[in-house]
Amino acid sequence: MNDISKIETQFKDKIKGFLNQNSFNTWIKPIKIVNIDNDIISFQVPSKVHIDYIKGQYKSVFEKTLVEILGKESPSIKFLIDSETDFNLDQKSVFEKTEKKSRDIPKSRFAPYKETSLNPKYTFENFVMGNGNETAYASSMQVANNIKKTQYNPLLIFGGVGLGKTHLVSAIGNHVFNSDPGLKIIYLTSDLFVFQIVNHIKNKTIDDYKNYLSSKDLIIIDDIQFFAKKEKSQEELFHIFNHIYYSGGQIVLTSDFHPNEIHELDDRLKSRFKMGLITDVRPPDLETRAAIIRLKAEEINSTLDDDIVMFIANNINTNVRDLEGAVKKLYFYYSHFNKEITINKAKEILKELITSKKSTLNIDKIQDIVSEFFSIPKDLLMKKNRTKEIADARAVAMYLCTTQLKATTTSIGVHFGGREHSTVSHAANKIQKKLTVKDPETVKMIEEILNVINLSTC
Repeated sequence: MNDISKIETQFKDKIKGFLNQNSFNTWIKPIKIVNIDNDIISFQVPSKVHIDYIKGQYKSVFEKTLVEILGKESPSIKFLIDSETDFNLDQKSVFEKTEKKSRDIPKSRFAPYKETSLNPKYTFENFVMGNGNETAYASSMQVANNIKKTQYNPLLIFGGVGLGKTHLVSAIGNHVFNSDPGLKIIYLTSDLFVFQIVNHIKNKTIDDYKNYLSSKDLIIIDDIQFFAKKEKSQEELFHIFNHIYYSGGQIVLTSDFHPNEIHELDDRLKSRFKMGLITDVRPPDLETRAAIIRLKAEEINSTLDDDIVMFIANNINTNVRDLEGAVKKLYFYYSHFNKEITINKAKEILKELITSKKSTLNIDKIQDIVSEFFSIPKDLLMKKNRTKEIADARAVAMYLCTTQLKATTTSIGVHFGGREHSTVSHAANKIQKKLTVKDPETVKMIEEILNVINLSTC
């Protein structure tokens, strides 16, 4: 192990003491120290989102840790994303080069780009990766970087409204367009696809349309759940799919639901979709929401104080669009009245928006909060998985349900996969005993979860 590797190991070991496992795995584990030149320490990071988040959350921790390890009074920290980006921790507009690189399209290429129907604002550089979407992000990158060799064909991304599906699939198209101008790309919404099929059938030019689509190297179709009940469109999509697939073209799809849950979708299409990779996007966790809020503020040349960022992140846990709506509402107030926004003013401005997004506390809500806290899929709380991590999370959720709700242990058991009421009582008592003897880890954990519950339902 060379000196830089040793320093990186020491750095990560020390940082780990300040963070929970989820935060460490998301924001610290992927970074690398690539160079140390006198007082300048250069880190390589996966994306600009890491820089934004580190600037907002970990700046002082980074500096303090490096001082301890290197014995230097004021080390200068720089970050590298690729060979064209080089910036320090205090630099304000650190993403200018990557933004420009992905958004500026030469005039000579504008016409073919327009034909793709892609939205240029959706790129990998401005997508916030977190625990709810890392698999979808990684698979999208793999497809974008290996458009002619990927095993993920088709790639289907499913999940709720406003969670970034369109952003990801559009980012694939934009990346491919910028990497290889010779490739033919098209992005279609399902309603436009259906409309064009109907029109071409009416005009007896459907074969021409199929040949046009089949000539594409990458075809992206958004919201395929709308094909349900449209038998003729599904029939044509099936034939187009086969032609593109066997010609070596890449197909990328999005849906609000897993194909198995779209009951009126042709079984032949479901079978085709399963030939590649099906992956999901889930609502962002707290830290990802905070990163999204900062990025959305930066995109409109604004900044928000950390307490305001965390207030929004704790109170809006639905999707990216709602977070962006909150940021824009604050920005409108600031730009219209030319007044600084305090945390109290932010609460006042966002009161109606946040109230409409909050839900009454119930068993389902507690399961959501606990699964997010432990960074485990919610459905595992209901299954018979007995690994320690999941069993501990399940016990915490059962304890909270018994103490925070007017629900019987029998009804709670039903919501946890049909477990007996005695199982619920045992789990809740287990946590209560730890709290009674003031086990520090348990006390801190329950306090943190209760704080999230209070912020989410008050």
